Amino acid sequence: MLVVEEGQPNYLEEALHAALRRADLQTKVFGKDVLPMAGEYTGEVVVTGVARFLEAAAPRGLDPAQVHAVIDAITAPKKQAAALLKEDVPIRPPGFCIGCPERPVFSAMKLLARETGEYHVSADIGCHTFATLPPFNLGNTVLGYGLGLASSSAVGPMFDKRVVTVMGDGGFWHNGVSSGVANAVFNNDDGVLIIMKNGYTSATGTQEIPSSLHQSQPNRSNAMTIEKTLTGLGVKWMKPVYNYNVANVLKTLRAAMSTPYNGLKVIIADAECMLERQRRVRPQLAAQLQRGERVVRTRFGVDADTCTGDHSCIRLSGCPSLTIKDSGDPLKVDPVAHVNNGCVGCGLCGEVAHAAVLCPSFFRAEIVQNPSGWDRFIARVRTTVIGWMQPRERAA
Repeated sequence: MLVVEEGQPNYLEEALHAALRRADLQTKVFGKDVLPMAGEYTGEVVVTGVARFLEAAAPRGLDPAQVHAVIDAITAPKKQAAALLKEDVPIRPPGFCIGCPERPVFSAMKLLARETGEYHVSADIGCHTFATLPPFNLGNTVLGYGLGLASSSAVGPMFDKRVVTVMGDGGFWHNGVSSGVANAVFNNDDGVLIIMKNGYTSATGTQEIPSSLHQSQPNRSNAMTIEKTLTGLGVKWMKPVYNYNVANVLKTLRAAMSTPYNGLKVIIADAECMLERQRRVRPQLAAQLQRGERVVRTRFGVDADTCTGDHSCIRLSGCPSLTIKDSGDPLKVDPVAHVNNGCVGCGLCGEVAHAAVLCPSFFRAEIVQNPSGWDRFIARVRTTVIGWMQPRERAA
């Protein structure tokens, strides 16, 4: 028998051993002897472990050489890539979805750290825990679901700066109300709490919560809000922000860290989970297109002529749709930033470039489907004017 059990201790493997021995069965059990003790069980890891299991168990009629041939075929692309790179293929860490509303908040937090120096960030269970990984590297402690603010209460006195807690709205309703906010208000803790109000318990499958705007069941109450709950618990300093306005988020964070007010300061970062929003909006847009209605989509891009190849925008946003490409200019050695077709038009890349005073290479474009007569007329005018200007530019 082979037990594929990610993590350590290996409870299931040990329990199976105990059950078999009590029944006086000497069945051979494989587990952590052919699979790694720690780390993620990716497809390659599991296939390699199964190959070791088959080789050790040696079922009748099985040729181990055939097993190794299959493994070599599966792992060959990775080995070829490593040979080309002349080093191991870098691990791609998990991260936020394209257009995730939590990413701009962490971009603002990273910009704030440049001004104030490093500060302790108490993380929480949820999508926002990805911020502990590159490119943000924000997050020092994780205690449990909804327990980030309780953790801050314990470690806060150790630091000469205010501790920042990041908590999702799912964690807020789960445990954060009582063990976090109520405790912090009662003890007059002088910390900063950022609540990611994306409308769902996103980390576990976007289940609806009391503050979800789009409830699937019409009989559910929509009177329960995070703002009303915080006010009822006695929170005096509370600021709502729209996540995608990075400059405003940074301004609010700066105010929370520097205000003379002594007590819990709550920033409500409000923007719907992009994954759930796309699931809701895309069928609506498809229906509009089918009816022949005008549909406008927003996309962002990078002017390759303006981009210097510094890539600060990538390091500050980390969006998967923001990548690099060859500049096409022999005088530019470094590749330039590029926005691929995965872009959902959230505008974070441009907002980060503006807030961080980076290069003005980002542009916003509108893609019009089923255009009206006015759209066609404006397009012809623009094309004509650009055509007039281009010969003059070439002559200059």
